[in-house]
Amino acid sequence: DDYLVKPFAFAELLARIEALSRRVERSVSYELQEGPLTLDLRTRRVTREGKDIELTPTEFNLLEFLMRNANKAVTRRMLCEHLWDANWEGVTNVIEVHINRLRSKVDRGFDTPLIQTVRGIGYAFRA
Repeated sequence: DDYLVKPFAFAELLARIEALSRRVERSVSYELQEGPLTLDLRTRRVTREGKDIELTPTEFNLLEFLMRNANKAVTRRMLCEHLWDANWEGVTNVIEVHINRLRSKVDRGFDTPLIQTVRGIGYAFRA
């Protein structure tokens, strides 16, 4: 949304770049919120309806990926590649184990499950 007409002074270019970077810094959010669930990306704290939920680093990364793709089906391949940068062939059981553990922490004791199975595709986060 900004431009300079040639010829321009280097100081003017630098000033505009600094102004843009300040604007970007202010707009960066370190919190993801979908429905009743909140992830603090700085502290890696997870809360649902005000209750803290303890997650392992892998569970946190899995939940963050699902929330960033909220209301979309995410395949096992996508999850495996995101979490481990690995080929997903033969490790779908690992994904299922992590999803089950994550569900037990995020959904147990609440009326509405947030992590849902999308038959034939994978999983989706729906708040």
